[in-house]
Amino acid sequence: MKAVLIFDNVNDLLFSKWDDTFLDRMKAFGGQDNDNNEGVTDSYNVSQLLSPIITSQRVMAAQFGNTYSSMQCKDGTSIVFDEWLDHVFLIISEQDVDDAHRELLDCKTLVQHICGQNINLLHSPVYQRWLSALLDCRNKGDSIPGASGIIGESGVTAAALSALKSAAKEIKTPYPHYHLLLYVGDKMLALYSSRGSEDLTPPDLILLSIQAVAAQEYWREVEGEGGSEKTACSNAHVPWLSQENSALVATLGGASLAPCAPHCLHAAALAPRVTLLLLRDMDTRDIGIAAHLSSQILSNLRRLLLQGNLEMLPTTLDALESALKKTTEALRKNKANANLCARLTTRMLELRKSCTTTTPLSPETTAAAMHTAIEAVLEQLRPDIPSLNMEMVLRELRSALAPYLASLTEKGNRCFGGESYPFQYGYHRKQQTYQPQNKLTSLTPTTLSAAGALSECPGLLHFTLADRGAARCLAPPPHKHPVLTPKKLQRITSRAFRLFREGYTAATWRDSAVHVCAILWFEKAGVTVSPRALHPAAVRALPPPGDILGSFYRQLIEQAFPNESSQVTVKELICIHLGLVPTATAVEQARRLAHTALDRAAEYTL
Repeated sequence: MKAVLIFDNVNDLLFSKWDDTFLDRMKAFGGQDNDNNEGVTDSYNVSQLLSPIITSQRVMAAQFGNTYSSMQCKDGTSIVFDEWLDHVFLIISEQDVDDAHRELLDCKTLVQHICGQNINLLHSPVYQRWLSALLDCRNKGDSIPGASGIIGESGVTAAALSALKSAAKEIKTPYPHYHLLLYVGDKMLALYSSRGSEDLTPPDLILLSIQAVAAQEYWREVEGEGGSEKTACSNAHVPWLSQENSALVATLGGASLAPCAPHCLHAAALAPRVTLLLLRDMDTRDIGIAAHLSSQILSNLRRLLLQGNLEMLPTTLDALESALKKTTEALRKNKANANLCARLTTRMLELRKSCTTTTPLSPETTAAAMHTAIEAVLEQLRPDIPSLNMEMVLRELRSALAPYLASLTEKGNRCFGGESYPFQYGYHRKQQTYQPQNKLTSLTPTTLSAAGALSECPGLLHFTLADRGAARCLAPPPHKHPVLTPKKLQRITSRAFRLFREGYTAATWRDSAVHVCAILWFEKAGVTVSPRALHPAAVRALPPPGDILGSFYRQLIEQAFPNESSQVTVKELICIHLGLVPTATAVEQARRLAHTALDRAAEYTL
C-alpha cells in the first residue's frame, strides 16, 4: 500500500498517486463498502478523510512550532510529512519510516525540479503525469539511492566525447551555455559542456538520469503497443514534454542547494535505452536563485505572523528586504519589466510598515500582496521554449557511434533486467579537462576488476563502494546466487542507512545466509580523517541517508568538520559475504578492499 499526496495551503489535494490497496483502506476508514464504486474514488473524498491529520500537522508546526515528521499506526502503516511553501507533502505506506521519508524528500526535489518555485503548475494534468512518471522511474535501473552510475569503456567513451564535441557545432541557439549528455539506461556515458557554462552538480546528474529513464520507459511502452524497435528510437512525442520533447526544468543553484536555476531540457533517443539530453541555460540563474530565497523567507515570515512571534519579525523583514534587493538587481540586469521591480519595492515598503506601525492594512494582507508580486517574478522564469532542430545533431551522433549502439542498447536493457541491482558496471569519473573552446568531462573505466577484487576476499559475494560527495558508486555485477536477490540487496542497503543514521560508522550483522559489513568514513584530499565526536541524537536528527540531494552526508560533514566541510567527503562501503564470517575478518577484508579500490583509482574520482 502506498500513496503520495500533496496538499495546498487550504488543504485541497493538489497531486495524488496511490494504488488500489490504499483506496480500499480509505474506503474502510470512511465506512464504505469495498464494492461500492461511488465511495472513495476521487481526490475530494480522500482530502476530506485526511483533513484532520493535515490540519493537526499544520497547527502543531505553525502555531506551536512543535512539528513532527512522521506517524506510525498499530497496523504497520507509516505516515510521513514534509512541508514546502505552505504545501504539505505526505506519504502513506507500509514501508520503513526512513525509506518513506527518503522517498518524500525525493518527491519534493522532483517537484522543485520540474516546477521551480511555482508549485501551482501541478494543477495541470500534464505536470501531474510528468511527476507521476518521474516517481515511477526514481528506483528503476540499478543505481543505488543517492548515487548514479557511469558506463564507460576506453573506445566508446572517447568516441562519445568526440561525437558530442562535433555535434555541438550543429546546435543553433541564442543561449550560448548548454550541456550535452548521453545516458545508457540510467547511467551517464558522456558529458560535454559549452565554455562558460555552470558545472552540473551530482544531484543534477541524478535528476537528469531520472528524466532519461522516464522518456525511455515511455518509448518502450509505445513500442510495446504495436510499434517496433525503430519506434523506440524514433523520438515519439513524450506526453509531458512539448511537441519537440522539450520542457523547462530547474537545476541546483545558490547556497540553498535546491533546484532553482531555470534551464530548457530537450530529450531525444539515439537507440533503444540510449538517450541524448540537451540542457540549455536560460540566462536567468540569478533571478531564479534570488526569487527562491525571497519565497522561502516570505513563507517563514507568514508563519511567524501566524504564530505571533514578534521577536523574530525584524530580523526576517531585513532578510526579506535583502533578498528582494538581489531579486530586483537580477531583474534589471536581465532587462526585465521595470514596473515589476518597482512593484516589489513598493510591496516591501507596505509590508514593513504594516508590521512595525499601525496601518489600515494588516500584515497578513500585505504579505499576501508580496506573495502575488513574487509570483509575477516567477512567471518571468518560464518564457516560451525556444524551438531547436535536433535532426542534424542526432544524425551526426548516430553516424559516429554506429559501431557501439548495439552493445550500448544491450547494456542499457541489462540495467532493467531485475538481476543487476544495485549496479551492473562501475566506473570512475575523470577530472574535467578544459579545451580552448569548450570543456569535456572524460569518463574512463577503472582498472579495478570485479573478479579480481572478489577473488582477493574469500567468501565475498558482492560489495558497493560509494563516494557520497560525487554521488558516484562502484560495484561489480552481482553473483547470480539464490541468497542474493535484488530485494535482499535493497533491504541490506536500507539497514546500512538506518545504522549510519543512528551514529554508527561501522556495523556487521547476519541476514539469513549472508554476513554484511557496512563502513562509513571521511576523507580529506584522499587521506582518511577522524571527525569530532558527535552525539547520536544529533545524527538521528538529520534527514535519512540516500536522498537525491545528499542532505544527510552534507549536514553530517558540516557537524563533524565545521571549519573545513568543503574539503571533506564521505565514503561508504558495504560488503556481503556468504556464510558465517568472523567480524574481525569481515572488517579486515572491507578495509583491504577499500584500499585496493582507491589505490587503483588514484587518478580518478568515483
